Amino acid sequence: MSPIRMKRVFTSESSLHRLVVRASTSALVLIMSVSRAHGQSAPASNTPLPANTSPTAIGQPRDALAALEGELQSLQGRPGGLTAARAAERALAISHDIAMSRHREAAADADIDAARIRYAPRLTLSAGYTRYSPIDAPSLGMLVRAPNAQPGQQNPQTVAFPFQFPVLLNQTVLRASLVVPLTDYFLKFPQLLDASKSGKNLAQLNRSAAQARTATDAKVAYYSWTRAVLQEVAARQAHRRALDHLANTQRAFEAGLATNADCRAIEALEAQAEMLETRASNNVAITAEQVRLQLQLPPETRLEIGEMIIITPDLPRVPPFDQAWQEAQQTRPELQALSQSERQWRQQAGAQVGSELPRIDALGEILTANPNPRYQPPLDAFKTTWSVGVQATWTVNDWPSGAAQKRALEAQADAISSQREALKEGLRADIMSASRGVGQAVTTIASTQRGVKAAETAYRVRRDQYIAGRATNVELTDAETELTRARIDQIDALVDARIAAVRLEYALGRASQMPVSMTGH
Repeated sequence: MSPIRMKRVFTSESSLHRLVVRASTSALVLIMSVSRAHGQSAPASNTPLPANTSPTAIGQPRDALAALEGELQSLQGRPGGLTAARAAERALAISHDIAMSRHREAAADADIDAARIRYAPRLTLSAGYTRYSPIDAPSLGMLVRAPNAQPGQQNPQTVAFPFQFPVLLNQTVLRASLVVPLTDYFLKFPQLLDASKSGKNLAQLNRSAAQARTATDAKVAYYSWTRAVLQEVAARQAHRRALDHLANTQRAFEAGLATNADCRAIEALEAQAEMLETRASNNVAITAEQVRLQLQLPPETRLEIGEMIIITPDLPRVPPFDQAWQEAQQTRPELQALSQSERQWRQQAGAQVGSELPRIDALGEILTANPNPRYQPPLDAFKTTWSVGVQATWTVNDWPSGAAQKRALEAQADAISSQREALKEGLRADIMSASRGVGQAVTTIASTQRGVKAAETAYRVRRDQYIAGRATNVELTDAETELTRARIDQIDALVDARIAAVRLEYALGRASQMPVSMTGH
């Protein structure tokens, strides 16, 4: 996946998260505003219970804090549950991008072997049989010889006979030829071998980039799902409390301690809480399906949270921007891959020089034939001959075509160089965003922790006051709403911190060099 695709994944996840948080916050704000408006317009319900009236008469309030914390804790750290590291390992094991990268790496190995084989002289073996048509051999004249004469003896008896070569109609040829491309050893083969090695490095870097990208996507999807699950708990608890308050208000109305307007106002609160729970439940279903699709799990697979999410994670140290940028340039496999790709194109362009210049080849041949054409007159027998030589050839048309192809390859290298520079600009922005995201996560966690502590204290005080008859139902509702909002904000901050850490590791190139499990998880 390219950085552009990575950005789209992050943007999609962030948009969905912002939509749910916006809906949750709006619902909570509406609940609080209606509650306060109800408290101002209905003095009867904003008045503490009479001293002789027990809260049990209109329903004992549930301990919202204990219920919320109990359910949140029960959903985390489940034995055998899914963790970010396991999600990343599963994604790496089934990723088609990584499998494709491995195949390309195997193809690059084969290219290197082919480039090395080019260094071997070209040996050609051939065998053939030829049947010739009969011809009348021309006569070369008459020859005279003395029958039974010995060398040096004179014999008055002589015989004249015609002189001509025999006509052989069958020929069998066995040939072995060897060509040594001398100029290619200096002008072509080394460049092609270097280009093949660069292709192997490129395939390895692309595989590293695919692994880092896949692991990061899996972790982000996992944490988005855990956020949705935990937020649904808070929304469900808020809906349950709204139902309890509605029942209590109805009892108070029957006891003459509340008005019909009070009941209608609490019904509106309950409807808003139900809508909030529905949206949170839908978000859980969407994010869970995204995790199943990314990990290729069956639709019926039940997902459980194997990590403890609602604890402060060990965030990575954020280096200064200049140091982070230097680290990213040295470790990001995408940048290194583009550099290797540019180098490969230029090495291929350098190999075109051999096509523009004359070729010099050393030649050798062994010929076994019947008849062998080297023997005259032809003999009806297998004879073996050999030959060696040097040959210079120059195809003039190869000069302009080779120069044009060289320019095309260099243009491709220039295009890759421009692409690398554009990627650098995008990476600088990603590093800045990821670094600030981790820094913001630290601040946000601290502030949300203070907010949760304050909301918990306020809720306990209001609940004790309500049980003692010194606080109203509206005041207790406000305290519970503030507690829910503070807990949702804290869940957001803790999950955002983990996602920010994952993004920083990816932006700095550490995700391609470290195990898939993150420190502190």
